[in-house]
Amino acid sequence: MYRNLSLLGLLIAILTSMTVHCTASAEELYRDDHVLVHYSGVDADQVKAIGNILTATRRIAADRFGFDMPETITVTIDCGPGNKVRLFTDGQDRLNLSLQSSEQLRPPAQSGIFNLYGLCHEVGHMAMYRAITQHGWLNTAGAEGWAHYIGSEIVDGVYDTLGESAWCYPYDYKQDGTARLDSQLAKPDPSEIVRAAGMWRELAVILGKEKMASLFKAWGEAEIDPTDPGAKLRSILLDVQNDEQVSDWWNRAEPLMIQAQPRSGFEPRTAKPTELMRKPVDLALDDGKATDKRSIAGGGHAVTFEAPGPGWYVTQVRIFGSRYGHPRPPAEDFSVWLCDEQGQVIREFKFPYSSFKRGNPQWVMLRTEPTEVPVKFTICAGFNPTGTKGVFVYHDAEADGGESRTGLPGQLGDPMSQGDWLIRVAIDQRDDADALRQ
Repeated sequence: MYRNLSLLGLLIAILTSMTVHCTASAEELYRDDHVLVHYSGVDADQVKAIGNILTATRRIAADRFGFDMPETITVTIDCGPGNKVRLFTDGQDRLNLSLQSSEQLRPPAQSGIFNLYGLCHEVGHMAMYRAITQHGWLNTAGAEGWAHYIGSEIVDGVYDTLGESAWCYPYDYKQDGTARLDSQLAKPDPSEIVRAAGMWRELAVILGKEKMASLFKAWGEAEIDPTDPGAKLRSILLDVQNDEQVSDWWNRAEPLMIQAQPRSGFEPRTAKPTELMRKPVDLALDDGKATDKRSIAGGGHAVTFEAPGPGWYVTQVRIFGSRYGHPRPPAEDFSVWLCDEQGQVIREFKFPYSSFKRGNPQWVMLRTEPTEVPVKFTICAGFNPTGTKGVFVYHDAEADGGESRTGLPGQLGDPMSQGDWLIRVAIDQRDDADALRQ
């Protein structure tokens, strides 16, 4: 395979094969002390400018705000006709930029795209998500508002550090920083994201910018009840600074930025395995033929089942999938939720990431404490994936009944059209439900 490659070409090929986000078209490589860029369709000067700016953003997030930033930020730039224009991060140490033409790197007044601000914005997401890996309690306004606030601050910092000529097409990009946020906040009816950005800035002023990282770290290390996250989050915040200013901020921020997973009104009973009939019934809505796979950042995989009647207990969930990313599984758990038909949480079960193996997909059996289910119930699995760790869940070719969806508890999407998830459950009844033995 590598017979005619030069040493540099061999290095690029090996790095490409090891990197999830590096596509086959990313043929060139740029590196400095803390940034690695795989790129195609853009020139070396453009890439160097992006690399210099990311080096500065990393330093600003670490030095001015105290965030734990990755040693190396890995970037993939794919520029070519037909691409979707998009910039996103895996929340840990990777950025992906997709463009249709290198002309789209021109200043926003010409291209309509805020590339430099966008890089700062995504580094802001990275700073938060590295500290708060489980952030399902933060709604879109809260997450995007934070990235908008700190991204605006970082734009100013880049300008102070590198000057006006930092971008490959020099322009006064400082106007894309806090000056733009100020003008957005001054409008009569700012969006929820802009309002949330203003709220985050207000908290940074109250606490001091350097305390935001320690607050996020404390939130990230805490056990947050997703059905009632506010109480714990508020308590941790007041541990950092307990005064009227902080309490007033929380009272205004919580309804804008925090979301709770709705709890079902169904109150389940549990049973010991020895109390069951040990005659499980398997519920499967797929045809068993995997045709494609998905890993869903910010979402999950859900299937709604129907039990034969009341009084049944889920004892096992089976998922056909495979883990991707580093050979060693991450030292964290993923969640499987038992929900009612509407996707409201009845109970959450945790399982180690090591339950799934890398390589070929296989059925993974996840045993649960026997827990009573309503007649119609939903099983939802969430892996909090990134570009370097996650689980591919497979689906078949046809969506027969609309029982499969994407999303997380309380946020289920529309029925899938691509097919049914290969997710199955086993249910059983209590031994005392056997009429012949009563």
